[in-house]
This record gives sequence, C-alpha cells and structure tokens, in this order.
Amino acid sequence: MAELIERKIFMASNTPDGFVGYFDQIVDNYRLNKLYILKGGSGVGKSTFIQKFARALIAHYKGRRRLTVDYLMCSADPKSYDGAIIHELGIGIIDGTFPHITDPKYPGLVDEIIDLAQFIDGGKIKMTKEELYEMKKQRKDCFRRAYAELYRARELHEQVEAVYGGAVDFGKVDKVFSEIIKTHI
Repeated sequence: MAELIERKIFMASNTPDGFVGYFDQIVDNYRLNKLYILKGGSGVGKSTFIQKFARALIAHYKGRRRLTVDYLMCSADPKSYDGAIIHELGIGIIDGTFPHITDPKYPGLVDEIIDLAQFIDGGKIKMTKEELYEMKKQRKDCFRRAYAELYRARELHEQVEAVYGGAVDFGKVDKVFSEIIKTHI
C-alpha cells in the first residue's frame, strides 16, 4: 500500500524583528510544477480552500502512490493553514496575502493567482467601511505591540544567557554531546 506522510511546518515566524517568511522561495526550493497563490484578504476562506485542496488530492491518490504533504502552518494562528505542498505531484497552494505577500515568480508556467475576493458580496457585509478600517488598524497595532514584546523577551533571554554563559564548562558539554552522538551513528 502506498504511504502517506503528512507534516506540519512553519515557513514564517513572528520575531523580535517583525515577520520573517520564506514563501517567495517555495517554487524553487520545492521544485514545483504548479503553485496556486490565493489572494483575497482575511476571512475569505483561504485556509479552508487550502485544506480542501490537500484533502481532495490525498483522497484521489491515496493508496495508489506515495504522498508527502507539507502543511504550511500560520505563524499568527497555528490552527490555520498558509499552504500545502504535495511533493510527489509537484503541486502547491499558498496564501499569498499580507504578511507573506507572494506574487507569481514564473507566471504562465508555474504560478497561478486565484482571487477569492471576487466572490465577496459587498451587500452582505454588516459593518461600515470606517468600522472595518478601525478593526484593521487595531489588528496592526496588536502585531506592533507583539513584536515589541518579542524584542523585549529576546533582550531578557540574552541577559540570562550572559549570566550562565561564563559559568558553563562547554568542554564537558561537548564531551556529553559526543557520547550521545556515538550511540546513534
């Protein structure tokens, strides 16, 4: 029976220096033949689309061939999907919106944009433009504060490392490391 390997990984992180991501390197690093880039903003169903996409391909191929699927998890919400890569098929799908803005690298050959915003019925939105602007501003402010706290946490971590750094016998640490590695090689 064909094997299914599913992994959850992060292609991005929120750091003391802000958002850091590697979505622009996906096509080349995974050597994809096809990459779907979803656009459309928050709440339009990109994560759900990604999950359904991966599940449909797995359901079709499962049992027929080996599949390795990397689920790219969201750094702001680890229960949410920012992408899925199916290695053996050379196919990927990612969220190409802020903060991991991704545009086609090889348009017409590999990358294809799918704009989910085109399916929004503006008449059904139950808030004013001003309320939406304010909500987005608050979200941006929350991320700014989070990055400031991560920066402060890094400073504290460096202070703790400085306290212990001079007191550790790294020769002994290296010896234990070598002994452990020898048991596995």
